[in-house]
Amino acid sequence: MTTRILILLIVISFPSCLTMDTKCCDFIDSYSIPNSLYVEKYRTFCAGVFGETIDCYLTDSTSFRQLIGSYDEHQSLKVKQDGNKMEVYNLESSSIPDTLEKRTISKAELFAKHFSDSSCLTAIPIFGKNTITCDSDYYPASSYKTDDGYYMTEVQYKCGNDYLNAAYYTDSLKFRVFIGVYSPGSFSNNYSVKLNSNNNFDFFNIEYKNKVDTIKHETYLLTKLKKRGMVKVCR
Repeated sequence: MTTRILILLIVISFPSCLTMDTKCCDFIDSYSIPNSLYVEKYRTFCAGVFGETIDCYLTDSTSFRQLIGSYDEHQSLKVKQDGNKMEVYNLESSSIPDTLEKRTISKAELFAKHFSDSSCLTAIPIFGKNTITCDSDYYPASSYKTDDGYYMTEVQYKCGNDYLNAAYYTDSLKFRVFIGVYSPGSFSNNYSVKLNSNNNFDFFNIEYKNKVDTIKHETYLLTKLKKRGMVKVCR
């Protein structure tokens, strides 16, 4: 019985603690739109890695300020004026992978290759050209085991002021193949590999393309917003 009461107290107290720790009212910034109007943004939910909420207010800075929408860390908000109408859109962005190139290499061909990190840079990559001009000042950038039991690894090189990653596919013993060069943070030249049903390896050069979806749309009349006057933010 004592254990049940303790669990119940924890469950009851948790929401109040969450509200107290995450409620905030931080001014972020503002930007102007036509006709001397401004959109002010305030962070009203601050939960760190668990998310945030941004409230947006339309104002002329003197006679009215009204809440017109909110969005979270995965969205953005766009305001468009059409005469007396204020069109407010909640937009959500995502990345769509698009395969630009595909190369298939047999297992026998792949196992015939074996390079160290530095000597691999003298080889011709599977995709594109080798644009890395030095073999020093490098360090491991990433490495993970694929579903096929092999490894995708990247080694980053600093040549002057440029950072470039050499992407490899390896079993750590018999082969290491130079897939291509990746520029950190780029949507282009992202690589993946998959062992197909014929026991051959399919190599993919992928570009991530941005996609924007409208997930919510509200229409406000400017005359009505002005009549409501100045509201207190984060209420």
